[in-house]
Amino acid sequence: MRFLGGFLCAAAMLAGHNPAKADSTVDYKTGMGWTSNIFQDPTYLSAAFGEAKLGLRGSLALEDSQFAYALNMSARRVPKYRFADQRTAGIEFGYAHDLSKSAKLTLKGGLEHRRTGDIFLALPGALIGYRKDDVFATASAGLTVDHWGGRNHLTATLSNLDRGKAHFTLAGLKPTQLDAGYSLLDLTGGQIRPLLGGEAGTTLQYRASRIAGSERRTFGRFPAETLRGSLAYGRTYGNGITLMAEAGVVGIASPYLGTTVERARPFFKGEATWQLPHKAVLKAKLARDLRLVDIDDPLAEDVRTVGLSLEKAVTEKLKLTLAYEQAYSDWLYYGYRTRTKSVAATLTYTLPRGATMALEYSHLVRRENDKAADFKIDGLAVRFAGSF
Repeated sequence: MRFLGGFLCAAAMLAGHNPAKADSTVDYKTGMGWTSNIFQDPTYLSAAFGEAKLGLRGSLALEDSQFAYALNMSARRVPKYRFADQRTAGIEFGYAHDLSKSAKLTLKGGLEHRRTGDIFLALPGALIGYRKDDVFATASAGLTVDHWGGRNHLTATLSNLDRGKAHFTLAGLKPTQLDAGYSLLDLTGGQIRPLLGGEAGTTLQYRASRIAGSERRTFGRFPAETLRGSLAYGRTYGNGITLMAEAGVVGIASPYLGTTVERARPFFKGEATWQLPHKAVLKAKLARDLRLVDIDDPLAEDVRTVGLSLEKAVTEKLKLTLAYEQAYSDWLYYGYRTRTKSVAATLTYTLPRGATMALEYSHLVRRENDKAADFKIDGLAVRFAGSF
């Protein structure tokens, strides 16, 4: 991972040479591990890997405004299958300006380059892989106004994923685009106000995915729109319990959606945290929403998630975390369902100056309507992380 050296030097220069005395922090993480299924599919190919991540984040206070930035780079190396190596490099920035005592304008943007690899075809005695480069960009503008007894907010976000061509490990295969890119528009507005010792909120959200016309039939990926209305309430109680719940209805529309598909579905999101005796924390979460991006279905997925985790301080510096999560995903275009169960156990030891060393074991089971697509994964990793 020699390419991280240049980024490390640049980060050190930015952190050290700061005439405005802005706050800046360098974050780092490195580790290694083994997984029984490196490609997360029915091929069940095991491999060891090494990984590293480096980031620089900071902020600069100006008159009536603030500027924030973040640079990051990460890498994952798989010696057994070099085409599966991963590299990402990105930059994010944010600008907040106080328009008045009760109004604030926020601007954000980001750009990330992703180099990844995967299996194209697995045959007895032969394995064809590929590598590709994707570029993800996002920009948003938000307005917050304290008025009408609460905080009112409106945010517009536009993101775009540009897919690169796949370069195959088998000589003779021409570089080819394998997946469709997309753009996503997100318009979210609402109000948050005090109520009964906590906070209550209302939200209205519109999302629309856009797929280039030339890529729709070629790659089997189609646009859709969703509209959600929901009510939320959160409160912290004196016995160490914190609750947050949001519920409403989300509707979906698309000319590619079948006539028998349910258009309106429940939306909910809930989180609970309970501070237990003997330095233990129990957390639970429950969620359901329609996803338009990062999906396997051509159009959208109705995803329901349940999670439970327990954090326990074994000693002053040693912490044990146990986590369980189950997710159901209903594909709207294909009428197909997947179910994923995962468990993880992590031992974290706190080193001097806030650095941490973690040992993690994870187990994941994926079940689908097509039994031939089922798979499971066992993994073990050791990671070292910190900031300065």
